[in-house]
Amino acid sequence: MQGQGAIELDRLEVFAVTVAAESADPPNRDLTVAKYLVGTIPVKAAPEKDAPSPPPDAKPDPRPAPGDTTTFAEDLNEAKLRPQITTPAPPPVIPVPPAAAAAAAAVAPKAVPVVRRIYIVRGLTRGGRAGQPSQRAVLPLLDLPAPPMDVTLTHNEQALTVSWTAPVSNLDAAPATFNVYAADGTGPLNPAPLSATTFVRQGVTFGTEECFVVRTAVAAANATLESASTTPKCVTPGDTFAPAAPTRLSAVGVSGAVNLIWEANKEADLAGYLVLRGEAPGDTLQAITTAPIRETTYQDATAKPGVRYVYAVVAVDRATPPNTSPQSNRVEESAR
Repeated sequence: MQGQGAIELDRLEVFAVTVAAESADPPNRDLTVAKYLVGTIPVKAAPEKDAPSPPPDAKPDPRPAPGDTTTFAEDLNEAKLRPQITTPAPPPVIPVPPAAAAAAAAVAPKAVPVVRRIYIVRGLTRGGRAGQPSQRAVLPLLDLPAPPMDVTLTHNEQALTVSWTAPVSNLDAAPATFNVYAADGTGPLNPAPLSATTFVRQGVTFGTEECFVVRTAVAAANATLESASTTPKCVTPGDTFAPAAPTRLSAVGVSGAVNLIWEANKEADLAGYLVLRGEAPGDTLQAITTAPIRETTYQDATAKPGVRYVYAVVAVDRATPPNTSPQSNRVEESAR
């Protein structure tokens, strides 16, 4: 706010400069000048109070609104990687007693200077008035880490697992972490960089191909350096997972039939059940239902009175070809 009125943000200006390893970082007043301006992001005006809604066929405004998160990408070509500030920084003059200075030098690790690119953002009003610059983002211009190796994909009914081998580090920096991407995606699937070499993505769509890439990520200064992507690894999950065996099968002989009942299975892709029968004691069990039934009860009206039968039930799913569960517990019964 300024005075009694709100400041109406019109655009964001992005400034960047490459600084030589031994040079001092420039102050904001020297960085926020025209020659270091690398991008402008227009900002959508805040909606006016009681303004009518746009018509249904209106094209959406691609500009970010105040408060939105937005992204700026810069192509770092050879000219931008070449330091623009090369004046060596003067040594700091700090009045420290010699003994304390020697002790601090013995304990503190020596910082290795690197070429770096410094970014800063500021907002401008529609009248051209500049706001306060943002915090700085410092990108060390180091060699990128090596990408991971040996990416593999496995899956079960609920999840898909991406695994890889960590590369031999080619950076004298923080320990490597990893990001996993859909091959056609723009952001990592993992909410935070992974220290482990596996990633589990919940949810599997059988019969649909999915491809993934992995990148090594190393923290440096207040930036993250990512390797090139691995070669995309693809999988088309197939449903080869049989349902669980039905449980608690019981049988009751009645006049001219045997009634069966069992517990329902919980699988989402369950197609139904097949009832198996054979004559006791050692006959091979065969299906007496020609197609899966959805009910968890069945009346065997073809049972011959006085003949003792062995029954079992199996569950089948909707896969092509269908997967069949192990048999339920067996029961023996005869019709009356």
